[in-house]
Formats: sequence, structure tokens, C-alpha cells
Amino acid sequence: MKIIHRYMILEFMPPFFYSFCLISMIILLNLIVQMLGRIAGKGLDPYIVMEFFFLNLAWIVALAVPMAVLVATLTSFGRLSAENEITALKAAGVSLWQLIFPYLLIAAILCYLLIMFNNRVLPDFNHRSRVLSGDIHRKKPTLALEEGIFIFDLPKYVLWAQRIDQKNSRLYDLVIYDKSDPRYPTTVSAKEGDLNFVREEEAFHLYLHQGEIHRQDSNDPTYYQRTAFQRSLIRIAAPNMVFERQESGYRSDRELSAQAMWAQVKEMRADPVKNRRRINSFMVEIHKKYSIPVACLVFVLIGAPLGVRVRRGGLGVATGLSVVFFLIYWAFLIGGEDLADRSIITPAMAMWLPNVLMGLVGIVLIRRTVREMQIIDLSRMLGFLARKR
Repeated sequence: MKIIHRYMILEFMPPFFYSFCLISMIILLNLIVQMLGRIAGKGLDPYIVMEFFFLNLAWIVALAVPMAVLVATLTSFGRLSAENEITALKAAGVSLWQLIFPYLLIAAILCYLLIMFNNRVLPDFNHRSRVLSGDIHRKKPTLALEEGIFIFDLPKYVLWAQRIDQKNSRLYDLVIYDKSDPRYPTTVSAKEGDLNFVREEEAFHLYLHQGEIHRQDSNDPTYYQRTAFQRSLIRIAAPNMVFERQESGYRSDRELSAQAMWAQVKEMRADPVKNRRRINSFMVEIHKKYSIPVACLVFVLIGAPLGVRVRRGGLGVATGLSVVFFLIYWAFLIGGEDLADRSIITPAMAMWLPNVLMGLVGIVLIRRTVREMQIIDLSRMLGFLARKR
């Protein structure tokens, strides 16, 4: 029996790791498509962008592991069924439950590791990701210089240039509209100018050559001032153009371990009426840290009988079925979370009911599969014996 269990484990591992990497990559690519457009124009260091997506890998792993267990179980049992290996093992007296046992053992190990991950790694990664996301959001985009286009990215200034040397940040035949003083709107024109950003001052320095300054008084139409210059410097303050990291001592429910949340729940229960919604939110997150890892066991119960029934189709069919069941599971989870937040059902029921329902479906499928296998295997055995005679 140990040889069979070892064989089943080896059958499970390749599709698990392959599907885990594939699912993680798909979710990560979807996140990149959603977020890269908001980050790309910020002028961030590539290492900061990589750090942002790396920190988001934590919640991706928490979702990908149960899905990978379902895909691997479906794939391996489907292949064994298609090659009639399950029939041969059944004929040798090995039951379906015995074949499932090593998968349940692997799922139990993954469940334990995922629980530890959800309480020790995921909260810290979620916290760092939120803080970094806030730092990125506060940073203003880099200045995009385009010829013949009005540039509104400079605070209280509008810039226009007929020709731009992008390499040296040199502008030719430029016009600047200064709106820093509403009473005295000012227009500055110059033959050429050099635009530099001074990080220490968080300001742009615009060095102008051969130009004029035209100034008016919005309260006095008769006032007009014209000044010619050979050289001039305009300093334009541009706060938040430099990326700055900040610290945050606050942590939301998704940034705390189950133990830390439970300690806060005990304090909030001193006034349960006032803190009812927060208590429900914390309790939902506490149960979620355990219910999603337990889904690894539940998905083995569903994947094994489905794999036997599907037989052929390989990883593609297994992945498709896995997505369907996981979406159903996730819909129950999200719906339950919303109901728990509104105190319609308890947080425990909201987070554990999907596991209970899916587990019952899996047990029913296993029982029906076992009965069908018994009938099929008996007829094949009798036919085989008849041919031998």
C-alpha cells in the first residue's frame, strides 16, 4: 500500500506545481494590467514597481494554493481513470478512499502551512503593500514634455514650447503662463530655456534666455508692465514629485493576524452595540484565515470523483472545472461576508458554510463514484475471466 500511496503522491506533485505557477501568473498578469497604467507615468524606480507587485504576491499565493490542489486532483485522477489504472487498482482490492488518502494528507499539510502563512506572512505583506500603494499614489507623475502641446503638469503654471530637445530638457520658442498670483497674471516668453528638477528643493528650475515678461493687474486694466531680459530664472515648486516612503502604525483587519484581531475583538466587546459592525468584520477575517486553507481538503473530495468521471481532457479540462467550482466557492464566501457584516448571519457560518456544502457535495460524488466503479469493475472482471476460459 505504501508503494501505491507513493505513486499517487508523485502523480499529484507535477500538476500541482504547474497549476500553482500558472494560476499565480494569471492573477499577477491581471493585476499588472490593472495597475501598471497608474504606476508607469509616476517615474518610479523599477525596483519600487517590482516591490509593489512582489508584496501583492502574498494574497495571490493564499488563493492559488487551494485552486492548484483542485486542479492537480482533477488532473491526476482523470489521467489514472483514462488509463484504466484506477480500474486495475480497484480490481486489486484498493478502494477509492484509499487512493484519496495520500491526497488528503498532502492537503492537510498544505492547509497547516497556509494557516501559518495567513497569520505570519500575509498580514505583514498586506500592510507593506497598502503603505507603499499610498506612497505611490501621493507621488505626482513626471513631467511629460511635448512639442506644440500645452503642459498643465506644473502647479500654477502652463508651459508651451514650439520645439523640445528631450535629451537635454531644452525648450525653444517657449511661453509660460504664470497663475501663481491671481491678481497679476503674467506671461513669459523666451527664445530658449533649460528645465531642471532639483530634488532637494522639490522644485523645477527654468533657466530662460532672451525673453520678455508681460504683467497685468486684473483690478486695474490700465496697468501693464513689460520687462525684457537676457537671462532669467523661474523657480516652480513641485511637491510630491519625489517618491518618499512613509510609515504607518495603523493596521486594518487584513493586516493583522488572527491572534491580534481576537485581542481587539475582546476589547471591542466591552461595547458590543457600538462596535458590532467592526466586531463582525474582524470575526469574518479571523474565520477566513482558517476556512480558505481548509478548502484544500474540501477540493480533494470534489476533485477526485470528478477526475474519475471526466477521464480525458487533461490539464485544460481540469483547470476549467476548477475555475467553475472555485468561482462558486468564492461567490458563497463573498456573499457570506456581506451577510455577516450586516449581522444577518454569524461570521462563522458565513466563512465555513461554503466548505461544508462543498464537502458534502464531494462526499456524495465519492459515494456515487464508488458504487459505479464497483458495477463497472465487476463486469470487466467477469468478462476478463470468461475470455481466459
